[in-house]
Amino acid sequence: MNLIKIKTYNLFWLVALIILMIGLIQDHFEDNTFDINIHDTYFVIAHLHFAIFLSLTYYLIGLGYWIVQKAMKRKLINVLTIIHSAILNGSFLVYWLVIGYSKAFLETPFPLFDNYQLINQTLVILTILILLIGQPIYIINLTIGIFKKQKKAYS
Repeated sequence: MNLIKIKTYNLFWLVALIILMIGLIQDHFEDNTFDINIHDTYFVIAHLHFAIFLSLTYYLIGLGYWIVQKAMKRKLINVLTIIHSAILNGSFLVYWLVIGYSKAFLETPFPLFDNYQLINQTLVILTILILLIGQPIYIINLTIGIFKKQKKAYS
């Protein structure tokens, strides 16, 4: 069976496109803001602006992989690439599964009270996972790929 081999940078570009499409779709809803409460300060960000930021981030990560693999013709460490891709793309999938679960199964007794505790906890855990494990692995992988000496083919 001949399977099409999906490159890592194509996967990140595909997720960037999906994030942008979700942001454009959610821009038409009534509740289209992302609220962050830190102590007594609220940060209110439109879903579209947050989607553009995340989409650009995923695009730049894919661009980093493309530059090292295609433009520089360097090999990356497969295990690190898989771990990084699983953390970032898995986080995207887990976030949307939690949102779907909370909208389908969690009901609030008071309709004006938003119960976003599960979603907020998921966001905090995924952000910590991405920033403390995923992104350092990405930086290490690209650095090793750039500075690793190429094996010379002897003829």
